[in-house]
This record gives sequence, C-alpha cells and structure tokens, in this order.
Amino acid sequence: MRQIFLTKPFSPHAVLAVLVLASAVNGAEYYVSSADEIALAMQSAQPGDSLIMSNGVWTNQQISFAGFGESGSPITLRAETPGQVHLNGNSSLNISGDWLVADGLRFEGGALGPGDHIVEFRGSNGEATNSRFTNSAIVNYNPASTDTRYFWVSMYGQLNRVDSNYFSGQNHSGVTVTVWRNSSEADFHRIDGNFFADRPEGNGNGFETIRVGTSDESLSDSFTTVENNLFERVDGEIEIISNKSGANTFRYNTFRGSSGTLTLRHGNNNLVEGNFFLGEGREGTGGVRVIGEGQTVVNNYFQGLDGRAGGAVSISAGVPNSAVNEYYQVKDAVVAHNTIVDVSGAAIKFDEGLGSSGRTLLAERVKIVNNAVWSTNDPLFSGAEGADWSWSGNIAFGQSLGSAVHTGVSVIDPQLAPGPDGLYRPQATSPLIDGGTPGLGSIATHDMDGQPRVGVGDVGADEYSNAVIVRKPLTARDVGPDWLAGVTGSTSFSGCGLALGCAIQAESYSSILDPDDNGAVWSVAVAYGALGDEVLKAPNGDRVDLGAEQHDTIATYDLEFESEGLYRAYYRARGFDSSSDSFHAPDGFGIAPDVNESLSSNGVFRWERSDTGFVVDATMIGVPLELRLAMREQRAELDAFVLSSDWELSDGQLEAMFASIDGDYNNDGTVDAADYSVWRDSLGEVGGGLAADGDRNGQIGVGDYSVWRRNFGLGAGPPATSAAPEPCSAWLAAVVLLVSHQQSNLRNCPTD
Repeated sequence: MRQIFLTKPFSPHAVLAVLVLASAVNGAEYYVSSADEIALAMQSAQPGDSLIMSNGVWTNQQISFAGFGESGSPITLRAETPGQVHLNGNSSLNISGDWLVADGLRFEGGALGPGDHIVEFRGSNGEATNSRFTNSAIVNYNPASTDTRYFWVSMYGQLNRVDSNYFSGQNHSGVTVTVWRNSSEADFHRIDGNFFADRPEGNGNGFETIRVGTSDESLSDSFTTVENNLFERVDGEIEIISNKSGANTFRYNTFRGSSGTLTLRHGNNNLVEGNFFLGEGREGTGGVRVIGEGQTVVNNYFQGLDGRAGGAVSISAGVPNSAVNEYYQVKDAVVAHNTIVDVSGAAIKFDEGLGSSGRTLLAERVKIVNNAVWSTNDPLFSGAEGADWSWSGNIAFGQSLGSAVHTGVSVIDPQLAPGPDGLYRPQATSPLIDGGTPGLGSIATHDMDGQPRVGVGDVGADEYSNAVIVRKPLTARDVGPDWLAGVTGSTSFSGCGLALGCAIQAESYSSILDPDDNGAVWSVAVAYGALGDEVLKAPNGDRVDLGAEQHDTIATYDLEFESEGLYRAYYRARGFDSSSDSFHAPDGFGIAPDVNESLSSNGVFRWERSDTGFVVDATMIGVPLELRLAMREQRAELDAFVLSSDWELSDGQLEAMFASIDGDYNNDGTVDAADYSVWRDSLGEVGGGLAADGDRNGQIGVGDYSVWRRNFGLGAGPPATSAAPEPCSAWLAAVVLLVSHQQSNLRNCPTD
C-alpha cells in the first residue's frame, strides 16, 4: 500500500512525497488536512485509493469529494480515526462521481445558510452514483433561527447509500435525509442502519426526518429502500417519514417514543413491512398513514401508541380529481398480518381527514386480512368504509368493534402475553395460531421476527415458531456508527483513588437488581453526548412512589475510598419530559435510595448536585461500600456520577475527571511504560473493546503503538524522564520509526 502525505503549508504545486510500506495493490493512501488538500489529492486518486483526513477540528471546510472509483475498488474519504475528524462552522461535503465512500466523519455544532446541504450527493462531477455516506454523525448542526431551512443529507443520482450514521438534535426547518429525484428515472437508493434521535417538535410542516421525493414527481417510481433504522424521540412533525413517490419499501425500522407517523403521503404501490411502532408512553405517537393506490401494510407491530391521525393504521379520505399536492383516494390497499396492542384511538381508522381540505372520497377496494387487535380503547375500529372492502381472518378483543362488525372479524381473546422483549406474542393455546386466511401469496412469507410462516399462517405479525429470530426491535446498540457504540469506558479513573473522591461511569455498575421481579430493569444504551457514549437507561413503566410501592430496579456500585471526608454527590443525567425527569438516589452507603433527584426535561445532560453529604470515616477507608441508584420515572438516563469532598466543583471540573487520554491503555490516568506492556502483550489481537486499541480499528498493531508513543508522558503523573521504550520486534520498531519520521517531516506534525 502506498502512503502519500501532502506537504504543509498547502500549495497548488505541492510535491507529493511517497512512502512505500507494502505492495500498491490495495491502492494509495493520501493524508490530507484541509478541503484544498482533498481537492488536490482527488486529481491523482485512482480506484481503490483512500484519502485519510487528519484527526482534529476542521472549521469552515467545504469539501468537494469528486472522482471516479470502480465496482469493488471505490475511492474512499475517511477519518484517520473514526469520529475524531470534527467538522464545524459552515463545513459541508459534496460527493459527486461514481463509486465513492465517505466514512467516519463527525459534523457537530456548525450551521449553514438557507437552502444549503450538509452532505450532498452532487457536485463538480454531477450527481453521484453507486456512492455512500457511512459510519458518520451529524449532531446539533443548527442555525440561530429554527425557521432557517436547509437540509442535512440530500441524495441525488442513483444507487447511493446512507447507512450506519447518527443524526441527532436537528431543530430547524428542513429534512434530515432527503431523496431528490428526477421523475424520468428510478433512484434505487438505500437508507439503512441509521440512528435518528432527539428531533424536537417544529412549528409546522417541513420538519420531516426522511422524505423520498416531492409531490411534483410523486406519480413516478423511486424504488428506494428504507430499512433497519431506529427513530427515537423524533418529534419534528406528523410525518416522521414522508413518502412522496412510488414503489418504495419501508421495512424492519423501529420507532420508539416518536411523535409522528410513517406517512405514505403521495405515490403508489409502496410497501410498509415488518416495522415496530412503540409509543413508550409518549404523547403524539402514531403508526402508518395510508394515502394513494396499491399500498401494502403487512407484518408490522404497534404497541402503546397515542393514536396520532386517529389510529395505529390510518386510512385517509381523498380529494376528487386530486392535484399532486392534495390527497389521492385510497384504492387497492392491503392491511394484513399486523399486531396492534393497547393503542389510544382506533386500531384502524377508515376515513381519516374526511370532510377537511375537500376530502370527500372514501377508500375503495381495501383488504383487511389476518390482523390481531387487543386494546382497551373503545372502539377498536372507527370511520366509514368505501366500496368493495373485504375482511377475513381478523381477531379483535378488548372493546367494541365499532364500525368493523363483519364476519371477517372474530371477537375472541387472542391470548397475547408479553415476552422478555416486552412484545406481546401468542401463547401456546392462542386462537391466532393457524387462524389466518390463506391466499396472500408472497407478501406474507415471513413474520415480524423474520421467521418463516408455515401452513396457513398465524393471525397477527408474529408466527408462533421455534425458528431462529433474525429481526427484533432495534436499540442504539444495533445501529449508527461503529465508533460511537464502541467508545466506552473511557474514564481515566475507575475507582475512588482521586485526591478528592471518585468519578464513575453509570454503566460501570457492579450489579442490576429487580426488587419487584417484573423483568423491567436498568439497561445500558448508546447515547451521543454522554461522557463515555453510553448511559444507564431506566425501563418503561409507571412512576415508582415509595411507601406505596417497592423499587422497580436498582443499580449497585462497589466503591473504596482512600480518604476520610464528607462527600457530595454530583450526578450527570437527563430526562425528556415529565415522565422521565427524576430518579432515586441515596443519602448514604449501603441503604435504599429514597431521595428524589430531579433531572432536565428537554433531553439535555445536566449535572445534578445533592444537598446531603456522604460520610466516609476512618473505619470505612479501604472497605467496599455499596452505592445504590434506582428508577423513579421511566426512560431517565444516568450518564456518570462523582463523589467529591469539594462541594463547589464546576461542570467543567466534573467533566475533566472523565477526559480520556489516548494511549492510556491501563486506564490509570498516565501514559507510561505500563501502557506499553499492555500493548505488547495484546499485539495481534482482534475484536471489540480491546484496551490497547488506540486507533480504534478493532485490532492491536502498529497504529496503536504510534498512539501510545505520541502521548508518552501525558497524564496525572510527573513528566516522563526517559524515552518511550521500543517494541521488542526489530522489524516492527523499524516500521514504526519510519512511519513516525515521515509523518513528522512531511506533515510537520510532531509524534513525541
């Protein structure tokens, strides 16, 4: 592999210095530190080459990534360390050409002007094809005014992919991921494996999270697939996903506590399959809105929704002779094999919007087949049917049928029970089993778990089966960038050996207890903005009122102190609304937590300071002491806590206690010879969470040695008085020294 470093300062006539470490078969690596250097490197880059963006802050960099790779040999623009290239200011990225991959970038804290795009799949080489934006994050890239409208990721061209990214905190007008299309061509894009989080409610239309097409091109087909994405607390507007074209597929996505719906707003012949809609007690949560012709809603699971748009599945009324931006009449829809559990509003609404905006046409030729409904909201179905509806194989129970009194709806207890995952599934004697109507053909070959349907198929989204479950509701651990999920346990201190006390990540608990034995317990979740990128998250449930109730779940921590004193507790945590703005803390060691600690209600992490002190006397030094933290309200997130004898610590001082030092492989706060030993002893190991994986590439090698050597002497200890030791392998030492020497000379960046 050829490694090419661009000289600094940048010059249009800069000479390329080449260091050959291995065969050039795998392509060249260009080391770049600015948008100008990227443009220069792309003049020479060939299929299979990589541009390596130097770690650090890139401010006001308008990057043009324009070139032509090949199938199997794309040109890649990637961060030196995934997640460590921080783009801000008015930085943006244009991808144009063919077979290009942008990987591992982090846009955070910047803002653009009206009509602009943070990531755009077009540029000097036209619209992109076969290209990809992956393993990256865009966070809080917001202007001063929420009315300033621009777009985060704009997909043009064909056969492009946006995957494994984290998008969070967008508060302004404009769509998070948009497919812009030409009505004469299909797109064949993929939007998959992304984590969309924490989009607050906007002030009207235009705050969608995903939009595929616009009304002008909506009668043409896009063939875009949106799959395996997680939407959590995404509240921008009623249309979380706004479909405005035809022949698209929306499958295997999970919507958690998000106030809105997946809306088939314009376009025909779209498929909504195998999605999980989980309301989690949030106001305004909804399911699927159906508008247009030939729409199929199959194998979806709906639970605990607030009834946005009138029902879990909401079938719209249409406008006669509808313009493309109005409401086309629903015709030839199929709603089949869905499970709908305990939703507010109807399970299925037949005529949403009837009488408003000129909407007078009822849906025609709708098939309602093999759906399972169990809810306490009355009635289970509402609205008026149009012509030629057909009903078969449905089972509904809990309240009156309302306007769905048909022979195709059986009123019988479906015998659903919650499993370990919290989803309601049929028990062994359930009438859902083998109770379905055959004849749906290829649209219902598998259930929501990815298990094959056998025989006539069970009613509802879940097939009673012992087959391997291959799909499930997604969590933050399943989606988004690898580097975001993998950077854990980064605190420099793991105990209470600091001069003033201890600093602990909340996810570094000793045990999790379930006092009421209901299976709802604290869990570890990925959370961007957390000090270690993970939090301890409270389960769903009602508020725990002590005295009348016992604790729901408790996390324990075993601590040992080195100094006597009166210690104040500082908790870094957050809530999202009134149902998640507190937890229970103790006022001493080894006792039940019974103090209400209030949290933020807006999703922002905040340091909470206790008013009572924890006494550590001489008899408690060096003795394991247990601290207990308990759930009070659902979904509260605990990030970290500090116990300190200094009662006036600022937020900055608290967070400095958790600052990681690259190269500190034994996690003692100092980069020294002991860390070299950790690296040496694990050389060659491959996997996640390796202590000496300084460059975070999943394997221990030369790059991790370079990270340690570069930072040797940093930390809480005295300055290093000796040189960093060299590797035991002479060959490895020679390679490391050669690389560091070349980087120092060619990039003017010191390595010691």
